[in-house]
Amino acid sequence: MSPGARSSKGVVFIAMMGALGNVLSFISITVSPIVPSIPLGVMSFSLAIDLSHITTFIAALLGGSVVGGLTGLVGGLVAAYKFGFSQGNLLTGFALPIGKALTGITAGLVVSVFRHLSKRELVMVPATVISYLPEALYTVFIFLVVLPMVYGSQVLLIVFTAQIIAKAFVEMVIMGLILAALLGNRGFAEYVEGFFS
Repeated sequence: MSPGARSSKGVVFIAMMGALGNVLSFISITVSPIVPSIPLGVMSFSLAIDLSHITTFIAALLGGSVVGGLTGLVGGLVAAYKFGFSQGNLLTGFALPIGKALTGITAGLVVSVFRHLSKRELVMVPATVISYLPEALYTVFIFLVVLPMVYGSQVLLIVFTAQIIAKAFVEMVIMGLILAALLGNRGFAEYVEGFFS
């Protein structure tokens, strides 16, 4: 575990960013439902914009992979409830925070490659998209391999999975643009540089 994640400052930061991620998740899911709840046998599915990864990316920028992964895990609790547990889908409820943690871990690795660039904000959109790729593959695995084994084959799962992945990539571009704007702000950039050092 990174020194930043073991320190009391790091634990508080992860808790704070995870809580903020859940607030962003709740607000964005509530304000922007794309597909209302659709019943599929014993479970239901819904689709909405979820901007909780903004805090995951900020945490990864500040503290690296471990801090980003833990923030993604904690920041995925509201989404796990809204898209999993409240829909009667326990598997998605438990799997969703793990996927968000994968993005946080990958984001920490990706931003470490760009850490020494003077104009990091220019690479934030590709960095967020690249960081989501492991979560995208994990989502495809959960929805197209694991869910059919547990609940039986569902033709609609393919369509629904494609919608989830497409929506998520749009979210990554939006969040990359937001992060680029934040990194273009001198005060935020200095804060990022000095937080865990």
